[in-house]
Amino acid sequence: MPGIVTLASRQRRMQDWMNSDLAYRFIAIGKTSPWEDENNPPVPDENMTEITELIGLQRIDSYKYAKVIPNPTTLQKRTGVYYKGLYYSVTQDSEIALQDGYTSIMCEVVLDRDTIEAIPIDITFRQVGLYVGVQATPDEIKYGITRAEWDAKLTSDKGMLEVVDNRQPLSRMEDQQETILILLDF
Repeated sequence: MPGIVTLASRQRRMQDWMNSDLAYRFIAIGKTSPWEDENNPPVPDENMTEITELIGLQRIDSYKYAKVIPNPTTLQKRTGVYYKGLYYSVTQDSEIALQDGYTSIMCEVVLDRDTIEAIPIDITFRQVGLYVGVQATPDEIKYGITRAEWDAKLTSDKGMLEVVDNRQPLSRMEDQQETILILLDF
């Protein structure tokens, strides 16, 4: 019979991640060249340490505790978000998260028309990643990190790539905004 990780352990790891002081966290986008099959991107390599064909990085706008909700039509209305075909209830209140059994964190960055050159307009990308522990300047924290700025950083200042997601092509256009969500499940 397989063992399980207890709810208390998962919630402790969720809280530890949320409360850790790991410098800054950034979402990176990359992979401008096509996949072999654009409709079925490959599973990322778990040994990756860098995003492929990095375009730029943007500091994460918000973190929320999250919990999967199997049937949102029967629940009281709460703040929620749809992510990869599932519905998640989200909250920023740690007491609600612990009381209601939340075990995930939703990280979000919004790339709008006014986002600076770190994430340029008129590009197509296929990969997103979450970097933790990035040592960043005040301008990089405010405006993002361009590819050239990233390449100039010491390896020790780049932190660690913690999550990678290969996706179908997404185009960043001048007249739209993109919301990138990454879900960490503990």
